[in-house]
Amino acid sequence: MRNKVLHEYVESPNTKLVVITLTNSCNLECTYCYEHNKAISFMDDEMALSIIEKELCKDDSVDFIAFQFFGGEPFIAFEQLKKIYNFLESHTWKKEWCGFMTTNGTLVHGEVQDWILEHSDRIELYLSIDGTRDMHNRNRCNSYDDIDIEFFAKEYPTAKMTISSETLPGLAEGTIHLHELGFTVSSTTGHGIDWKENDADILAEQMDKLAEYYMAHPELTPSTILNLESIMDMDPYTETPKHFCGISSMMRSYDVDGRDYPCHAFAPLAIGEEKAEAAKNIDFSHPLSRDMLDEKCKECPIVGQCPTCYAINFSESGNIFTVSDKACIIAKVRFLCNAKFQYRRYEAGLLNLTESEELRFLQNIRALQEIEF
Repeated sequence: MRNKVLHEYVESPNTKLVVITLTNSCNLECTYCYEHNKAISFMDDEMALSIIEKELCKDDSVDFIAFQFFGGEPFIAFEQLKKIYNFLESHTWKKEWCGFMTTNGTLVHGEVQDWILEHSDRIELYLSIDGTRDMHNRNRCNSYDDIDIEFFAKEYPTAKMTISSETLPGLAEGTIHLHELGFTVSSTTGHGIDWKENDADILAEQMDKLAEYYMAHPELTPSTILNLESIMDMDPYTETPKHFCGISSMMRSYDVDGRDYPCHAFAPLAIGEEKAEAAKNIDFSHPLSRDMLDEKCKECPIVGQCPTCYAINFSESGNIFTVSDKACIIAKVRFLCNAKFQYRRYEAGLLNLTESEELRFLQNIRALQEIEF
């Protein structure tokens, strides 16, 4: 059953994401981390269980809850995780549920691994690993050799790779390295990164190199930085594009003190107490219209799929829609390189599209050619 429960429900409109920050503490200091207010603090056990019970017993339209147990590093709170799972599994709930965590992997050994495998039908696990040993160590405190990589590659083979300005020149090499270890790769450019002037050119070069690798290995699932869905899900000419991210009434994030926020990136851990409180007044329920957007976003065809972060935007500018110029250019390069790659796959007969999907694909590829820098 491993990894199937969450995947079965994740796209359902009746699935709610509930983020529970168990601890603000972390045993690493990653270079790109947006959590600038870490402290040695933990959620009280009774509070964690009461939040879980409240969410699972609500009389609403939700039929599945995906609990994300968050940090800091969630396995610092391993004893609490055991209590939570004992509570969840000792009750019969009217809603289905699954728990998932992203971990730096350094604490997942011995007893922790045994416990994870005992509960594998209800645990989805992702490993944060940033490419080759050298790349990872530059980003993540020389922690590569502290991870049981073989365990993750065998049991939970999804690697979450964050690209910083420092490791950008190794994007292709690092992604290929993770594939060779047995992982599928979920990769993204870091949020709030101070991108350098030539980083956009480096990104384009690295994405083209990675595209060559995937063209030579069509059996592999491309990294998410080169995924078809982001192209297919574009709606470049709509006046009411999708919100940039998944914030909605079907997502809630609880901080260690039990206060709730639109998502974990809006909590004090990430943006500080004052801005976190101000963020509670933002209305995410209304439809998005182009006249609400940053001027440079209003006519951009990737609105709705742009990999920006509302919380980072709010922290930097006080406006969730104000995307920094450097982040904007990085996002545009990502889409243009991806479009080139997907069109090569299309010409090679590697995309299995229906007639209507093919029309949408070609329309979106054409729209991307209108991107301006």
